[in-house]
Amino acid sequence: MSSSHGSAPTTGHIDTPHLRLTWSEAPWDTAVFGRPVIQITAMEIRGPDALRDFRSFEAAREAADAALVSCRLDHAALRESMLLEERGFRFIEMLYQPFLEPLPETTADISNRLEAGRAEAEEVETIAEIAGTVFRHERFHVDPRLDPALGDRRYRNWVRSSFDHPRQRLYSVRDQGRVVAFFVTEMLDDDCCYWHLNGVSAHCQGQGYGRRAWLTMLGLAREQGATRVQTAIVARNNRVLNLYARLGFRFPPPLMTLHWVG
Repeated sequence: MSSSHGSAPTTGHIDTPHLRLTWSEAPWDTAVFGRPVIQITAMEIRGPDALRDFRSFEAAREAADAALVSCRLDHAALRESMLLEERGFRFIEMLYQPFLEPLPETTADISNRLEAGRAEAEEVETIAEIAGTVFRHERFHVDPRLDPALGDRRYRNWVRSSFDHPRQRLYSVRDQGRVVAFFVTEMLDDDCCYWHLNGVSAHCQGQGYGRRAWLTMLGLAREQGATRVQTAIVARNNRVLNLYARLGFRFPPPLMTLHWVG
Protein backbone atom coordinates (compact mmCIF):
# COMPACT_ATOMS: atom_id res chain seq x y z
CA MET A 1 0.00 0.00 0.00
CA SER A 2 1.01 3.61 -0.50
CA SER A 3 -0.27 7.15 0.11
CA SER A 4 -1.95 7.98 3.38
CA HIS A 5 -4.36 10.18 5.27
CA GLY A 6 -2.57 10.82 8.53
CA SER A 7 -0.90 7.52 9.29
CA ALA A 8 -3.44 5.21 7.62
CA PRO A 9 -3.07 4.18 3.95
CA THR A 10 -5.79 5.28 1.54
CA THR A 11 -4.28 3.65 -1.55
CA GLY A 12 -3.56 -0.03 -2.02
CA HIS A 13 -4.14 -3.23 -3.91
CA ILE A 14 -4.95 -6.90 -3.43
CA ASP A 15 -3.72 -9.43 -5.98
CA THR A 16 -4.41 -13.05 -5.03
CA PRO A 17 -5.70 -16.14 -6.84
CA HIS A 18 -9.17 -15.19 -5.54
CA LEU A 19 -9.39 -11.40 -5.85
CA ARG A 20 -7.84 -8.48 -7.66
CA LEU A 21 -8.73 -5.12 -6.13
CA THR A 22 -7.13 -1.68 -6.37
CA TRP A 23 -8.18 1.50 -4.64
CA SER A 24 -7.03 5.08 -4.18
CA GLU A 25 -8.09 8.25 -2.45
CA ALA A 26 -10.17 10.90 -4.23
CA PRO A 27 -8.57 13.99 -2.66
CA TRP A 28 -11.06 16.42 -4.23
CA ASP A 29 -13.88 14.57 -2.46
CA THR A 30 -11.92 14.17 0.76
CA ALA A 31 -11.74 17.97 0.83
CA VAL A 32 -15.54 18.14 0.63
CA PHE A 33 -16.32 15.42 3.20
CA GLY A 34 -13.56 16.30 5.66
CA ARG A 35 -12.64 12.60 5.90
CA PRO A 36 -11.05 10.27 3.35
CA VAL A 37 -13.10 9.35 0.30
CA ILE A 38 -11.84 6.21 -1.43
CA GLN A 39 -12.57 4.93 -4.92
CA ILE A 40 -12.19 1.30 -5.92
CA THR A 41 -10.59 1.57 -9.35
CA ALA A 42 -10.49 -2.12 -10.35
CA MET A 43 -12.14 -5.29 -9.08
CA GLU A 44 -12.15 -8.87 -10.34
CA ILE A 45 -13.32 -11.97 -8.50
CA ARG A 46 -11.03 -14.87 -9.41
CA GLY A 47 -11.85 -17.59 -6.91
CA PRO A 48 -14.21 -18.78 -4.17
CA ASP A 49 -12.34 -17.08 -1.31
CA ALA A 50 -12.69 -13.54 -2.67
CA LEU A 51 -14.65 -12.45 0.40
CA ARG A 52 -11.85 -13.56 2.70
CA ASP A 53 -9.35 -11.46 0.76
CA PHE A 54 -11.75 -8.51 0.52
CA ARG A 55 -11.56 -8.16 4.28
CA SER A 56 -8.02 -6.83 3.86
CA PHE A 57 -9.51 -3.86 2.04
CA GLU A 58 -12.13 -3.41 4.76
CA ALA A 59 -9.40 -3.29 7.37
CA ALA A 60 -7.57 -0.59 5.40
CA ARG A 61 -10.81 1.35 4.95
CA GLU A 62 -11.55 1.28 8.68
CA ALA A 63 -7.99 2.28 9.55
CA ALA A 64 -8.31 5.27 7.23
CA ASP A 65 -11.68 6.25 8.78
CA ALA A 66 -13.19 6.58 5.30
CA ALA A 67 -16.40 8.58 4.95
CA LEU A 68 -17.30 7.13 1.56
CA VAL A 69 -16.13 4.41 -0.80
CA SER A 70 -17.32 4.38 -4.41
CA CYS A 71 -16.90 1.69 -7.03
CA ARG A 72 -17.77 1.66 -10.72
CA LEU A 73 -18.18 -1.71 -12.38
CA ASP A 74 -19.11 -2.97 -15.81
CA HIS A 75 -22.86 -3.49 -15.96
CA ALA A 76 -22.31 -7.25 -16.31
CA ALA A 77 -19.99 -7.62 -13.28
CA LEU A 78 -22.70 -9.19 -11.14
CA ARG A 79 -20.43 -11.39 -9.04
CA GLU A 80 -18.43 -8.36 -8.01
CA SER A 81 -21.50 -6.20 -7.33
CA MET A 82 -23.09 -8.97 -5.25
CA LEU A 83 -19.98 -9.28 -3.09
CA LEU A 84 -19.94 -5.51 -2.56
CA GLU A 85 -23.62 -5.49 -1.63
CA GLU A 86 -23.03 -8.34 0.79
CA ARG A 87 -20.44 -6.10 2.48
CA GLY A 88 -22.66 -3.04 2.85
CA PHE A 89 -22.32 -1.31 -0.51
CA ARG A 90 -25.50 -0.12 -2.21
CA PHE A 91 -26.29 0.36 -5.90
CA ILE A 92 -26.68 4.05 -6.70
CA GLU A 93 -26.70 4.68 -10.45
CA MET A 94 -26.06 3.49 -13.98
CA LEU A 95 -23.57 5.66 -15.84
CA TYR A 96 -23.37 6.01 -19.62
CA GLN A 97 -20.32 7.35 -21.47
CA PRO A 98 -21.74 8.45 -24.84
CA PHE A 99 -19.49 9.62 -27.65
CA LEU A 100 -19.81 11.31 -31.02
CA GLU A 101 -17.35 10.43 -33.79
CA PRO A 102 -16.77 11.81 -36.34
CA LEU A 103 -17.89 15.30 -35.44
CA PRO A 104 -20.35 16.85 -37.89
CA GLU A 105 -18.97 19.54 -40.18
CA THR A 106 -21.92 21.82 -39.48
CA THR A 107 -23.31 21.89 -35.96
CA ALA A 108 -25.41 25.06 -35.75
CA ASP A 109 -26.45 27.84 -38.08
CA ILE A 110 -25.43 31.36 -37.21
CA SER A 111 -28.83 32.27 -35.76
CA ASN A 112 -28.74 29.38 -33.26
CA ARG A 113 -25.10 29.41 -32.26
CA LEU A 114 -24.28 30.96 -28.91
CA GLU A 115 -21.05 32.64 -27.87
CA ALA A 116 -18.58 30.27 -26.17
CA GLY A 117 -15.14 31.04 -24.82
CA ARG A 118 -12.80 30.49 -21.91
CA ALA A 119 -14.47 31.75 -18.76
CA GLU A 120 -13.34 35.12 -17.47
CA ALA A 121 -12.18 35.41 -13.87
CA GLU A 122 -15.24 37.47 -12.98
CA GLU A 123 -17.52 34.70 -14.31
CA VAL A 124 -16.13 31.89 -12.18
CA GLU A 125 -18.36 32.46 -9.15
CA THR A 126 -21.43 32.86 -11.37
CA ILE A 127 -20.64 29.52 -13.00
CA ALA A 128 -19.85 27.93 -9.63
CA GLU A 129 -23.31 28.90 -8.41
CA ILE A 130 -24.87 27.36 -11.52
CA ALA A 131 -22.94 24.15 -10.87
CA GLY A 132 -24.05 24.19 -7.24
CA THR A 133 -27.73 24.26 -8.16
CA VAL A 134 -28.36 22.31 -11.37
CA PHE A 135 -27.10 18.80 -10.58
CA ARG A 136 -29.83 16.70 -8.98
CA HIS A 137 -29.66 13.34 -10.76
CA GLU A 138 -26.11 12.18 -9.99
CA ARG A 139 -24.85 10.01 -7.18
CA PHE A 140 -24.03 12.66 -4.58
CA HIS A 141 -27.60 13.94 -4.68
CA VAL A 142 -29.60 10.73 -5.04
CA ASP A 143 -27.87 8.65 -2.35
CA PRO A 144 -30.26 9.26 0.58
CA ARG A 145 -27.44 8.67 3.07
CA LEU A 146 -25.50 11.73 1.88
CA ASP A 147 -26.21 15.38 2.58
CA PRO A 148 -27.05 16.96 -0.83
CA ALA A 149 -25.12 20.06 0.23
CA LEU A 150 -21.94 17.98 -0.11
CA GLY A 151 -22.75 17.44 -3.78
CA ASP A 152 -23.42 21.15 -4.29
CA ARG A 153 -20.06 21.98 -2.72
CA ARG A 154 -18.30 19.34 -4.81
CA TYR A 155 -19.46 20.82 -8.10
CA ARG A 156 -18.76 24.39 -7.05
CA ASN A 157 -15.24 23.33 -6.11
CA TRP A 158 -14.81 21.56 -9.45
CA VAL A 159 -15.69 24.70 -11.39
CA ARG A 160 -13.30 26.82 -9.33
CA SER A 161 -10.41 24.37 -9.69
CA SER A 162 -10.95 23.97 -13.44
CA PHE A 163 -10.35 27.68 -14.06
CA ASP A 164 -6.58 27.33 -13.62
CA HIS A 165 -6.27 23.56 -14.04
CA PRO A 166 -3.26 22.45 -16.15
CA ARG A 167 -5.42 20.36 -18.52
CA GLN A 168 -9.09 21.04 -17.88
CA ARG A 169 -10.69 24.13 -19.40
CA LEU A 170 -13.68 26.09 -18.10
CA TYR A 171 -15.92 27.51 -20.82
CA SER A 172 -18.70 30.02 -20.47
CA VAL A 173 -21.58 29.83 -22.95
CA ARG A 174 -23.28 33.20 -23.32
CA ASP A 175 -26.32 34.71 -24.99
CA GLN A 176 -25.92 38.46 -25.49
CA GLY A 177 -23.33 38.55 -22.73
CA ARG A 178 -25.37 36.58 -20.18
CA VAL A 179 -23.97 33.25 -18.96
CA VAL A 180 -26.54 30.59 -19.85
CA ALA A 181 -24.42 27.42 -19.60
CA PHE A 182 -20.94 26.17 -18.81
CA PHE A 183 -18.64 23.30 -19.80
CA VAL A 184 -15.54 21.85 -18.18
CA THR A 185 -13.60 20.10 -20.95
CA GLU A 186 -10.26 18.41 -21.52
CA MET A 187 -8.49 17.69 -24.80
CA LEU A 188 -7.06 14.19 -24.52
CA ASP A 189 -3.98 12.93 -26.33
CA ASP A 190 -6.04 10.99 -28.89
CA ASP A 191 -7.81 14.16 -30.12
CA CYS A 192 -10.88 13.37 -28.03
CA CYS A 193 -12.47 16.36 -26.34
CA TYR A 194 -13.82 15.04 -23.03
CA TRP A 195 -16.70 16.92 -21.45
CA HIS A 196 -16.20 16.45 -17.70
CA LEU A 197 -19.02 18.66 -16.48
CA ASN A 198 -21.68 20.80 -18.11
CA GLY A 199 -24.98 22.39 -17.30
CA VAL A 200 -27.53 25.02 -18.21
CA SER A 201 -28.40 27.72 -15.68
CA ALA A 202 -31.62 26.92 -13.82
CA HIS A 203 -33.01 30.29 -14.97
CA CYS A 204 -32.48 29.33 -18.62
CA GLN A 205 -33.79 25.77 -18.63
CA GLY A 206 -36.83 24.95 -20.76
CA GLN A 207 -35.98 27.70 -23.24
CA GLY A 208 -34.06 25.69 -25.84
CA TYR A 209 -30.62 26.63 -24.55
CA GLY A 210 -29.53 23.03 -23.98
CA ARG A 211 -29.45 22.02 -27.64
CA ARG A 212 -27.99 25.37 -28.70
CA ALA A 213 -25.23 25.22 -26.08
CA TRP A 214 -24.32 21.61 -26.90
CA LEU A 215 -24.20 22.35 -30.64
CA THR A 216 -22.06 25.41 -30.00
CA MET A 217 -19.58 23.40 -27.95
CA LEU A 218 -19.47 20.62 -30.57
CA GLY A 219 -18.54 23.26 -33.13
CA LEU A 220 -15.86 24.65 -30.84
CA ALA A 221 -14.39 21.18 -30.25
CA ARG A 222 -14.14 20.61 -33.99
CA GLU A 223 -12.52 24.02 -34.53
CA GLN A 224 -9.92 23.11 -31.89
CA GLY A 225 -8.97 19.92 -33.73
CA ALA A 226 -11.01 17.32 -31.89
CA THR A 227 -12.21 14.33 -33.89
CA ARG A 228 -14.34 12.87 -31.09
CA VAL A 229 -16.35 14.17 -28.13
CA GLN A 230 -17.13 11.97 -25.13
CA THR A 231 -18.84 12.58 -21.82
CA ALA A 232 -20.59 10.78 -18.95
CA ILE A 233 -24.22 10.95 -17.89
CA VAL A 234 -26.38 9.02 -15.45
CA ALA A 235 -29.31 6.99 -16.74
CA ARG A 236 -31.91 8.81 -14.63
CA ASN A 237 -31.15 12.13 -16.37
CA ASN A 238 -33.44 11.16 -19.21
CA ARG A 239 -33.96 14.66 -20.61
CA VAL A 240 -30.25 15.17 -21.29
CA LEU A 241 -29.89 11.54 -22.41
CA ASN A 242 -32.47 12.28 -25.09
CA LEU A 243 -30.53 15.40 -26.09
CA TYR A 244 -27.38 13.35 -26.65
CA ALA A 245 -29.38 10.81 -28.64
CA ARG A 246 -30.84 13.54 -30.87
CA LEU A 247 -27.34 14.89 -31.49
CA GLY A 248 -26.22 11.48 -32.75
CA PHE A 249 -24.11 10.30 -29.79
CA ARG A 250 -23.58 6.56 -29.45
CA PHE A 251 -23.99 4.76 -26.13
CA PRO A 252 -21.61 1.96 -25.10
CA PRO A 253 -22.77 -0.44 -22.36
CA PRO A 254 -23.14 1.39 -19.04
CA LEU A 255 -21.27 1.19 -15.77
CA MET A 256 -22.92 0.73 -12.38
CA THR A 257 -21.91 2.80 -9.38
CA LEU A 258 -22.04 1.50 -5.81
CA HIS A 259 -21.44 3.38 -2.55
CA TRP A 260 -20.38 2.38 0.92
CA VAL A 261 -21.04 5.14 3.46
CA GLY A 262 -19.23 5.23 6.78
